Amino acid sequence: MEIRGFPYVRLALFVLALCVGVGCAPAKAAPVVEPVGVFHAVEAGQTLWRIAHTYEIPLEKLIESNQISDPTDVAIGTRLWIPGAAALREVIPFKTSTPTVAGGNWLWPVSNGRILSRYGAPRRTHTHKGLDIGGPAGDPVVASRAGRVVYSAAGMRGYGKTIILDHGDGVQTLYAHNSQLLVRSGERVKQGQIIARVGRTGSATTPDRRECA
Repeated sequence: MEIRGFPYVRLALFVLALCVGVGCAPAKAAPVVEPVGVFHAVEAGQTLWRIAHTYEIPLEKLIESNQISDPTDVAIGTRLWIPGAAALREVIPFKTSTPTVAGGNWLWPVSNGRILSRYGAPRRTHTHKGLDIGGPAGDPVVASRAGRVVYSAAGMRGYGKTIILDHGDGVQTLYAHNSQLLVRSGERVKQGQIIARVGRTGSATTPDRRECA
């Protein structure tokens, strides 16, 4: 077979000769785009809500960027990626290590809901950090106190459709396993306002279980 007579090979040789004759410009490497953000090391008294508020990013974005499964349990020293932040900021820690809700003006989140599991109940690898409250599927879930919705999604592993309210005094309430979410992040809600419907989404092992913390 006469290779030199094959037109495509001849064209390739011509292009190669032209390149050698005039000189070839070196190929430009694709620019490397560095992600914008900083790593923040969690200190004592710093909650995810305070960190997100300080860096002015949605709590959902902070949770998703760091693949946090339980926002109520972030260990001191954990390095959190803060997307979009240009520099580290000082996060003022909550002064009271264990905020109390005893004696406060709180509403029961599910009307006539009965306690299925109490705070501190032993689990396989940890102790329970909330209350499991049973109620008929689809029943209203109300805000125990007035506050601002800082999370309304289903991105936390095991919690299903979840709402977190920030009450502005270092206390937050978390309502998990809902069948429907009725408020969005950033909304202000009144005490007693319906925010969700009872369900068993996520890792709910009890029928029609509600969990709030």
